[in-house]
Amino acid sequence: MPGYYDVDDILMEDEPIAVAFQVGAQGVGLLDPGAETNSIEKGAKLELPFWLAHELHLRQAVSISVPACFNQK
Repeated sequence: MPGYYDVDDILMEDEPIAVAFQVGAQGVGLLDPGAETNSIEKGAKLELPFWLAHELHLRQAVSISVPACFNQK
C-alpha cells in the first residue's frame, strides 16, 4: 500500500506521461507550451504529469501511452 510519505510515490506523481486528447478542451492551452490558442484540439499529443493524466483518463478525456518499460513482454 502506498504511503503518504513514500518518496517514490511522490516522485512518480510528477513523472511526465504521453497522452492524446480524445476530446477538445477549452481554456487549457497553457498545458501545451507550443499552443497559440487557449484550447487543445482533439487528437493533440502532450506530456502531462501522471496525476493529471490519470484524472483525465478516468474522465475519458485522454488516452495514455504507457512507456515501453511498463509494457508486458
